[in-house]
Amino acid sequence: MKTKKLATVLLASALTAGSAFGLAACDETTSENDAALLDEITKLQQQLSEVQKDLDDMKKDEEPADESVWNFGAESYEKLKYIDKGLSDRDCFAGKHFKYTQNWIAYTLKNAGYTSEDIEYQDVAVPTYATKDMSAYQLKKKYTAASKAEYLNDGKYYSKKTNGYGYVENAEGEYAKVNVTSQNIVVTKEGKTDKQIIVGMHYDGTGTGDNGSGVALGLTTAEKFFDVETQFTIKFVFFTAEEYGLYGSTAYAESMTDAEKANTLYMINIDSIVCGDYCYLYGGVQDNANKTVTQTEAYDNASAVAKSLGLEFKSNPWTWGNLAPENYDDENPDYAAPSTGNWSDHAPFAEAGVKYLYLEATNWEIPDYTGYGESSIVGMLMNTENDYLEFIETYYPGRPLAHLTQFSSLLNALLTQTSWNY
Repeated sequence: MKTKKLATVLLASALTAGSAFGLAACDETTSENDAALLDEITKLQQQLSEVQKDLDDMKKDEEPADESVWNFGAESYEKLKYIDKGLSDRDCFAGKHFKYTQNWIAYTLKNAGYTSEDIEYQDVAVPTYATKDMSAYQLKKKYTAASKAEYLNDGKYYSKKTNGYGYVENAEGEYAKVNVTSQNIVVTKEGKTDKQIIVGMHYDGTGTGDNGSGVALGLTTAEKFFDVETQFTIKFVFFTAEEYGLYGSTAYAESMTDAEKANTLYMINIDSIVCGDYCYLYGGVQDNANKTVTQTEAYDNASAVAKSLGLEFKSNPWTWGNLAPENYDDENPDYAAPSTGNWSDHAPFAEAGVKYLYLEATNWEIPDYTGYGESSIVGMLMNTENDYLEFIETYYPGRPLAHLTQFSSLLNALLTQTSWNY
């Protein structure tokens, strides 16, 4: 700032001197002053040149050292646009774009350099209900996005509940349980050590924000990190069936051995990061008995890294000493900072004892004060017909790119850390 002010002063001086020189040149009686004025102007021009060089250097210092490595916001936004236009129906039962999304993820990873050995498909059983006595062909036609669908054959039948949500056992019911087989996609990026960080995002659903945004950032990061040297091994996991009850992440967490859990520094969950008013970080397990939140190490680390980068993130604001409006008469908050609810893919890992960091864009300070409000102007977008890019950009122009850029900057910094001191 001081340099810019100096440039202004010098420029004003140069203009004053130049004007004086011009006036003096018109007066033959003052020709003896010309040489002195010329000398002064020359010196001022030299000083201005030096100041301009300083300003150019300052501008370079303000720019990212290597945007292609440390910030994948623009690339993620391009993938988000592709998902929005061509892969919007990703329902894991019958979404017409679900298998296309699987193939696109695998193609992008292989095109980046990953081999078939680096990419695994984990079968996930997703329970549901279908009219009993359907043929195998009829089941396959009904569940077109699944790799397999078959009756559980447990001899039980069910009816729909009177409110239309869920099923109740009924010997005369017209429905039977079906197991639909879907897949998680797991890609491994080897590090210098076998200590690992899991980066997870669900790819099922029908929303651009939920969770096309997580897929866009996660896939771009996996793609770009193929040839980036990292201290820790990174597992990028694209979860299926989050929308039906966290089945993909539950299957993955339950498949982890004790040794693998012990070897995992933490899990990062990326879910719905472009629609909400603010960028949030969460982590930890709420302990009401002791009025504290434990296992916050991943959150603490990310908060410190974000601060060092000059990035501003929020977290759930509610504590035992600052209850949400809906909890004023309660002893405990529903969700104590910096933890959050169990509604996304971090939850099975927390239950398995794996520390987590959850990235989300929302707003905890509007009703119902749990983050479900998401945005102050149009409210909740996830799981609504308005979760598409044109609508988001109409009401919040520039927000998707800005949020992707901010989360990408933090994510890249976390994945390139060389030590873990928590």
